Amino acid sequence: APRDTGRLRGGRRVPCGRSISSNFNRTGQTVVFRTDAAVMLADSLPLSLSFAFNPAAWPSRPNKCGGASAVTRGSCSALFCVSVRRTGLADGDTAFVPLCSSGHRRAEARGHAKLDGDARREGWLQMDARLEAFGLAAPGDRDLGEVVFVRGEAQPAAAVPNLELDELWLSARRMPRAGEAPPSYGQGDINVVQRNWLQGVARSGALSKQGAERNSHFCEYMSSEMGHSHATAERPRCRMDGDHLVGRWMQTCDPRLISRPDHFAYGRALPPVTGWYDYRICYRQSATERLRTLQAISWSWRPYSCALAPVRGADFDAWLGGRTILFLGDSLMAQAFYALLFLLGDAVVQTKDLYGYEVANTTTRGEIAMDTCHSNVGNEGGWLSEARLRGGGRLVKILRHQDLFSELRGVDQAWWLPQLREADIVVFNIGHHYHKEDPAFYKYRELADVALAQLGARMKPTAHLVFRTTNIGHHACQNATRPLRSREDAWKELTGSNRIYEWRPPQRTKRGAGLGVDMFRDKYNWRGPPLFETAWQDAARATPRLAGRFAVLNVSFLDMRSDGHVATSMRYSSSRGEGGPQKATFPLDCLHYCYPGPADFWALALYNLLRNNERYARS
Repeated sequence: APRDTGRLRGGRRVPCGRSISSNFNRTGQTVVFRTDAAVMLADSLPLSLSFAFNPAAWPSRPNKCGGASAVTRGSCSALFCVSVRRTGLADGDTAFVPLCSSGHRRAEARGHAKLDGDARREGWLQMDARLEAFGLAAPGDRDLGEVVFVRGEAQPAAAVPNLELDELWLSARRMPRAGEAPPSYGQGDINVVQRNWLQGVARSGALSKQGAERNSHFCEYMSSEMGHSHATAERPRCRMDGDHLVGRWMQTCDPRLISRPDHFAYGRALPPVTGWYDYRICYRQSATERLRTLQAISWSWRPYSCALAPVRGADFDAWLGGRTILFLGDSLMAQAFYALLFLLGDAVVQTKDLYGYEVANTTTRGEIAMDTCHSNVGNEGGWLSEARLRGGGRLVKILRHQDLFSELRGVDQAWWLPQLREADIVVFNIGHHYHKEDPAFYKYRELADVALAQLGARMKPTAHLVFRTTNIGHHACQNATRPLRSREDAWKELTGSNRIYEWRPPQRTKRGAGLGVDMFRDKYNWRGPPLFETAWQDAARATPRLAGRFAVLNVSFLDMRSDGHVATSMRYSSSRGEGGPQKATFPLDCLHYCYPGPADFWALALYNLLRNNERYARS
């Protein structure tokens, strides 16, 4: 059964970590992992089996791999053995290889000296075995479907040994380890990964020579504050008033050296997720999606004039205190909400999905409470979700789509009015659903004027209002392997005109059917919302009630992220939505992003806006 067996990262337990733990009561007992479909081997593509195991409770330490390990057929002469075989092959015909150590896990090795007892003596080990070791020679042996672990005979009869396993891989090459040279991306690439980029980074963002000496490949998620030898001072923090928009995307980490996307990005294991959109945790859908995610999370945004502070859960918790932040918007705003929860880590103690509140005069209201190792992100949490932090603060999410526009024109009738009145900071966005109501955006400024007047009159007199801008989507995003070099490059893909920031109303056919601004390149009118969002700043100037309490969070630098989208992730899913079709038939998604991925920069941008401006501090 999966349980928290103490997987380590930097010498500490990984929160919410789950490994397979099995007790073997008798010799010959097996644990079998089966694939959904057979793996067909080709002679030109040698494969390896790779996995982590913990021998802390074993009576003896496993041997190092590469020695004269005896391969036996039909039985195991060591403490434990492993095999790869075709589905249904009898144990008596299976070639077993003794478990051996290829070395410590790279992410855990640095922390072993800080541990006590058996964990310090043994810790998690890694085994890599070429499939040739299993004697796969006959044509039938090239059609594989099972990985088998078996208890051997080399142990006391009364012992009940335990085997703990994690990160089981069948791949064309073994996973790289720290200390190996980073890859070359070509001298012509302006974002080439250089050795001096892979330096230690202190918590403050300044150079950490000590960190670099411990691991020359140490890097931090979403941090471009690399340790250069000439660095002498820490750069000023971005105030997010436009100082962060001029910069570039840098590949600050070697994607080959990232073992687990969730461990690297969030310092914890993401919980098991079900629901209509569970495939947005893309790396869990297939090995291909995992590699695509590893590439996407290796990039960081580096503003030229300031530094983005990394998200620190404890610091944010202390800063927020007992206040409430309200997220109001569509599914992209929900992604920013969940991205912030994942980045805050242990600072979040509970999340709740509340239902029935969106229906007037109902008695069927209730809640689904979850601890930090569970999440309903696969269903976007429903219409109303709440997260509580250790210090008593709350993050509340209101999920609205096209209904939001009429609700903003009559906030007194909106079911979320009580949540609005309680909020100390409101973060909202209109997004891409607006074009369905007003394809030509003729009434957009009117909506901004009415909405701000309504919100300003019903919020707390001290509450702040933040409008987050909208990012465009990217057609053919499944082919993107890196960010685009400029925002202009992204926008050029959506129009045939040289005036990429000029708006033309959607065309109409003789039958009245609507076509996009450019029916071939921008068929979803992705350029529409960002082109008109200056209306919110203009409307705020005309709303005296919001003087000093309104801000625009410009995240247009993410327009360059054509990579990291959900793309074809759902094609690998065998599940269905509630009463719906197979997810594998869902259309390509080039608007939403994977977790972890570029959506985390929405949370990072908000974090820096709130933390780096005194106006948002507690009075």
